[in-house]
Amino acid sequence: MEADHHSRRYAIEQKVGEGSFGQVFRARDRQHGHVVALKKVRIRDVRMLPAAALRELLALQQISHPNVLELLGQYTHGANLVLVMPFLPLSLATVLEQQHLPMPSERVREIAIMLLSGLVACHESDLVHRDIKPANLLIDAHGRLQIADFGQSRLLPKDAGGSLTAQVATRWYRAPELLFGSRYYGKGVDIWASGCVIAQLWSISPLLPGDSDLDQIFQVLLLLGSPSEANWPGVTLMPDFHKLELPRCQPKPMRRVLPYAPSSAVDLVSKMICYDPKARVSANDALSHAWLAGGL
Repeated sequence: MEADHHSRRYAIEQKVGEGSFGQVFRARDRQHGHVVALKKVRIRDVRMLPAAALRELLALQQISHPNVLELLGQYTHGANLVLVMPFLPLSLATVLEQQHLPMPSERVREIAIMLLSGLVACHESDLVHRDIKPANLLIDAHGRLQIADFGQSRLLPKDAGGSLTAQVATRWYRAPELLFGSRYYGKGVDIWASGCVIAQLWSISPLLPGDSDLDQIFQVLLLLGSPSEANWPGVTLMPDFHKLELPRCQPKPMRRVLPYAPSSAVDLVSKMICYDPKARVSANDALSHAWLAGGL
């Protein structure tokens, strides 16, 4: 990195991640001695920031909450935008990989409260994360969960008719309206994904592990039964609904899917993982549910 004020301040120790967005480095802040993460995003055209980088930057700038990863700073360096964030090496995905038995119910409850509290902060700003999954939920040294990676996030269109892309979210956590190609959706996609994450804390393995987009739809059908106008008003108008010949399936009781979860938790997960986005509980209302009421 070139010898400017910011690059002199951060001493890179090692590369810890790489993806389509760019690279992530572990670095030490020489000024304060803290370990930080530097997310380096390449800017192909210096006159224009990549959409994902700009979304993440704006999202992190406008939200300040203990359960949302903090943006410590940002700067440009040559042809790169660099986001400075706390370095949290542990993700919920890593915790689940190391877990061989269902997580204790009280710890699941704590994680659910922290996840939903972070979502409330996002949703109150009309920001939809659109990629909630264990790998994007980081855990600090005190066990506190923080929502990270806002590269797919989007402010909801103020125009009620404003459309969004359906090509978002990681497959196993993708809401059915996205699977059927809807471009008109909202905060419910985060609620669905969060419900899948919470369920996974008991089941250890992903709740809906589709091998392809088509198989993902069938995984949802096997859990919730066949979608219809009765259980999901407007589903037959979805762009991709009539492109598929869907089998007739009966819903599977969530209690059978989550045998280790308390009944009140099963009830909340059922309110998060349902076909009709309008029927899904909001993040704020979920925190008032009997299972979570009272906080941590």
